[in-house]
Amino acid sequence: MRLDTLLPRPLSPETDAESPSILNCLLTGIHLDRRRARGLGWRGVHPSNQLYAAWTCRVADFPYIYGLVFLEEHTDDSFLYGTFTAHVFPDAADPILDTFPLQALALAMGEGYEESVRNLSLHAPALAPFCMGKFQFVIALDGTGLTLSVSAPARYRQISKQGIAAPAVKAAQPSEWIVPPGGVEYDVPAFRLLLRLFTTVAATASALFEEKPRLSLHMTPQTQPDADPPNNIPHILSLHAQLGTGPQAPARADCDSNGRAGAAPSLSADGKILKHLPGFQRQGPTCPDADLPLMHILTGFLGAGKTTFLRRWLDYLNGREQYAAVIQNEFGRIGLDASLTRGETHVEALDEGCVCCSLADSLRPGLQRLLDAAPAEQIILETTGLANPANVLESMKDLDDLVRPGLVITVADALAWDASGSGISMAQVEQADVIIANKSDAVSRQQLEVMMRDLRRCNPKAVILPAVQGNISFAILESLHTAWLDAQGLPPSRTPRLQAMNVLRPPNHADEGFASFCLNLPQPVSVKDIERMVDCAGPGLCRAKGIVDLYGDGTITPAVAQYAAGRLEFEEVPDGSDERYMVFIGVNMSPVHAPGSPSTTA
Repeated sequence: MRLDTLLPRPLSPETDAESPSILNCLLTGIHLDRRRARGLGWRGVHPSNQLYAAWTCRVADFPYIYGLVFLEEHTDDSFLYGTFTAHVFPDAADPILDTFPLQALALAMGEGYEESVRNLSLHAPALAPFCMGKFQFVIALDGTGLTLSVSAPARYRQISKQGIAAPAVKAAQPSEWIVPPGGVEYDVPAFRLLLRLFTTVAATASALFEEKPRLSLHMTPQTQPDADPPNNIPHILSLHAQLGTGPQAPARADCDSNGRAGAAPSLSADGKILKHLPGFQRQGPTCPDADLPLMHILTGFLGAGKTTFLRRWLDYLNGREQYAAVIQNEFGRIGLDASLTRGETHVEALDEGCVCCSLADSLRPGLQRLLDAAPAEQIILETTGLANPANVLESMKDLDDLVRPGLVITVADALAWDASGSGISMAQVEQADVIIANKSDAVSRQQLEVMMRDLRRCNPKAVILPAVQGNISFAILESLHTAWLDAQGLPPSRTPRLQAMNVLRPPNHADEGFASFCLNLPQPVSVKDIERMVDCAGPGLCRAKGIVDLYGDGTITPAVAQYAAGRLEFEEVPDGSDERYMVFIGVNMSPVHAPGSPSTTA
């Protein structure tokens, strides 16, 4: 093994601690290939370095958050020894907290617990009751060896000889015992809780250095001045994974006054040799399509804010170097949304039809062009606002050699929400894995609560997230998809559903009479001109959008015009947009004339 494959520079512990750098390189290096990281069990890593070098993370098949905090480092002539405290943070409602120290329970029930865990670097001392043991890195100074170890009590256990009494309400009342004298204050299976994180870190090192670790398990009695009877003395368990050269002299595991493990012993003949990392299972599918990109479906009725949401999502993905590609489908002959989205992202436009019906046969060649031009980890199909995702999912059954199924995300418009509205808009909600309640700031709190209740009633399996201008915490999407894959292999939208017997096929926009037309506008127009065109289209108009030369205050400014749910808005024009036009979409619309040309109709 050669450390320079991970850290391409000589170790210099005399200038700064190196073990945090090694851990950070392990975590960063494996996440450069996110499929590989997921296959090893990683489900998210968050570094925080404001005060201490610290990381919080999640791993597969484990419901709690792990925390690692750098504690200390020292060297001898040949090796560098770095120690990290290892923490386990359950959810505040998790029953396992009943086995934790009372201080940990009080912290978990207090305000700001989740934020403190997220910023572990700042709050590590206060969160010490969640510390279950220690990780140690032993690194050969010449870069030829790395030994990882975890040490923790088999049972992190405390007997309260005096008992712990609840505060008395009145002085005359007898005390009520939280823990009776001689009772167990806490009894946590500390080593077992830390084992899943350690096996994931060790498997990561093995994958990056392309070397199988030599494993050994050690057990030493825990020394306490007031220990239980000898047959009840808890033990410190230590698991070691050595890659390359390591220290030869055995060392004993010391313990602090609370029974948690101190410095981990090195590999020795006294340990039990293991052939495999205990409890470790490679995650993710082993089928041939495991390396195919994910394909998410983004739906939402006309004007709900799909493209705005998509642009925010792409900003998030590009910022994390998770490169995505986009297929955009628009109901009309000119693709405005594709021009708004282009930038760092490769976009394939499918116009003049709907991908759920008339353009179904175009989806495969468009997807193939996209994959040939820009290989990506995930592809987002933004459908027209009139697409029924049930029909799109049916078309995707023929694409399983190109992509893997991702999430169905529906953007719902809080301003235009109507639980008894269009069959298409309700079908989009019913089929979704995630529903974005967009424009939540534009309605009253009572209106938003009514909308959220309606959405839950329409689709109780979906996760519903309020959004302002298309913004959410986008990390949630990745964690949701991962959680569904771990639990059942597919998101809820991809599980088979029984169709009502009286429904021959899912509805589409043709059933409801939707149509579109485009009006060319080579001449400058004013805001009032566009308002008149919108009014002229009549009450059947659902959506209007386009690029115009906007005249006002003696100046002409190119602008994107967007109309939906009674609101007309303007934004900056993307580069390379030469055409000037407005597209109108609706039902039973009236003819619309260009300003100053009453004889020109759409």
